[in-house]
Amino acid sequence: MIDFISLLQRISDKYGLKLASVDFTDVTLLARLEIGPHIYISIYRNEKKGKLNMALIVGNERIYGIDSEGGIYHEHPAWDPDAHLPLHKEVHLEEFILRSLRLIEERGLL
Repeated sequence: MIDFISLLQRISDKYGLKLASVDFTDVTLLARLEIGPHIYISIYRNEKKGKLNMALIVGNERIYGIDSEGGIYHEHPAWDPDAHLPLHKEVHLEEFILRSLRLIEERGLL
């Protein structure tokens, strides 16, 4: 888990994000990367279940997300965040962050 926390810190430093909180056990991690006022990325990881949930939150609503369990990924697209669209490849944390930053820029949220 410590390696993943180090990755979070490196990526947040690289893109000027604030690693606002990290709670973890030997199996789970919950982190929050702040982008701006009321805009953040929530990350949940459970190593035992092979689960990784990444969500772009604006206000109190998820506007985009990618989840995986056991290596099977699905997307909550920005045009319908409640939908579950299967993905056929892994999406890494940095890729998700770049997609999220692009999305909030396109929507003029920053």
